[in-house]
Amino acid sequence: MPVKHHHELSPSKFPAWLECSCFESSLEVRKDATEGTKQHAVLEAVLSGDDSPLEQLEPQAKDSVRWAAGYISTLAESAKISSEVRVEYSTLDGFAAKGKSTVFFGTADALIVKGNLAELIDFKSGAQVHSHRAQLAGYALAVFSMRPRLKTIRCHVLYGRSKEVDAWSLTQADAAGVVIPILEARQNQDRSPSPCEYCSFCGDRMTCPALTEQVNTVVKANEWQDLLPSLREPGTITDPSKMSQALTVARSVAIWADAVRKAATNLAKEGATLPGFRIQERKGTRTLSDLDEVFNRSCLTPAQFVSACKVSIPKLITAYADAKDLNKAQASQEIESKLGDLIQESPPSVSLVVDRKSS
Repeated sequence: MPVKHHHELSPSKFPAWLECSCFESSLEVRKDATEGTKQHAVLEAVLSGDDSPLEQLEPQAKDSVRWAAGYISTLAESAKISSEVRVEYSTLDGFAAKGKSTVFFGTADALIVKGNLAELIDFKSGAQVHSHRAQLAGYALAVFSMRPRLKTIRCHVLYGRSKEVDAWSLTQADAAGVVIPILEARQNQDRSPSPCEYCSFCGDRMTCPALTEQVNTVVKANEWQDLLPSLREPGTITDPSKMSQALTVARSVAIWADAVRKAATNLAKEGATLPGFRIQERKGTRTLSDLDEVFNRSCLTPAQFVSACKVSIPKLITAYADAKDLNKAQASQEIESKLGDLIQESPPSVSLVVDRKSS
């Protein structure tokens, strides 16, 4: 698969820059990013009529890509689907004048043009964690500049793991209203960082003055006293506003602490001795690959062998759907009907997350 090159002002960074114009992409390659790249390549093949690469994917990923391809095909009706489309914007006054023939470019997963309307699709292999509307606004602005006859672009972000869709419409003015302020803030030489939900993914988090300042708030007791009634007893906070402030600081400290751990581990791996700490290696998780062969060699009865196994309900639904030629929703309903009385559900977990609607 060809390597994708990203422009300095890549739309994929727009959501982060909307929160903090100083955000810099980390060079760390995450496992989910690698898996996402693989699923994108398979989706491109499926949209071109070749389903064979689906066999490279795990059942859940295969189901996600099939769902996304089906959604895009339904959206297209009889119109042509263009996949992995390079979109380029190069007409922004004040940026092109700096000697850059291209302001930014990116790659849209799919583009469908129907007269003066276009459907713009971006596939995310995971579930929705952040909003990607600013990224799609960048792609849309580029498409408008490349196709002047378009009046409206409908944007669709497909989240494969959760099978959710975020869809909305943009005019050229709408897209420019989102993108231009982001670019202007990014190009501002006097820009300053702002701690946000993207700090964990920022390559500058170890040297960020704004993030460090929030950590210093914890360290300096004279500043901390206004926030907490007791540094040692956060459980005594009853004021919701103060608790919200404390939680914001706690999130920043956690991000900073994680960055310190990673940097320290890398330093130790390179041979440095950190007083009071040492490298400890843990064995990797062991799994069995061929269950039929494992059963044959184990000399256990079927009941004894099954007692040592754990069945994943999502994988069972996927296997049932493939065996019965059903979609996932149908398979889930049948499994629930057949096995509902045998399904055990643990108590729901409760966590506190950022309320994006109120921010």
